[in-house]
Amino acid sequence: MINFFINKNIAIILIGFLFVLLPVYTFSFELKSPIDYDLLFKESLKRNGKILNLSGKKIGDKGVKHLVSGIYLVKVEKIDLRYNEITAVGAELLANISPLSQLRSLILRHNILGDYGTMALAKSASFPSLEEMQLGWTETRDAGALAFGSSGGFKNLKKLDLRGNFLSNKTKEELKKSLGHLRTLKLF
Repeated sequence: MINFFINKNIAIILIGFLFVLLPVYTFSFELKSPIDYDLLFKESLKRNGKILNLSGKKIGDKGVKHLVSGIYLVKVEKIDLRYNEITAVGAELLANISPLSQLRSLILRHNILGDYGTMALAKSASFPSLEEMQLGWTETRDAGALAFGSSGGFKNLKKLDLRGNFLSNKTKEELKKSLGHLRTLKLF
């Protein structure tokens, strides 16, 4: 008789958990529809195509691939790609784009570029008029940051933001020397 009550109580508890957890599990995944990049990019262009603000849109590398293959960047002076889950793959796509002569500001903060992505951007000839690059919180380490110190490819660069990355004190000191001509160098 005791086993019957124990088994009955266990069964009731298990069924109760199922009723509680089943709705949570059933609705815990998102139904994602494919992103209409063309529509998203068109809606994100501001000031007659001079500003492209995609901050937080989570376009990822796939979105960057679509972006660099389209016509959206012709007149763009500022691109904001913060919080977009872009990796080194997306950074390399940007770095290899045909030169964007109008681009003055490129914001890539809070993505996962790592050293490989940051080095690709540092070696790029795609941004001849760039004045500001924001690479804070991009998982960049010493090698990626030092690539900017030795690149010499950004003749118009005035502001570089590398805050929130994993840079040694030695690297920070080297960057202060090699990039001391910049109006703003953010390392901390």
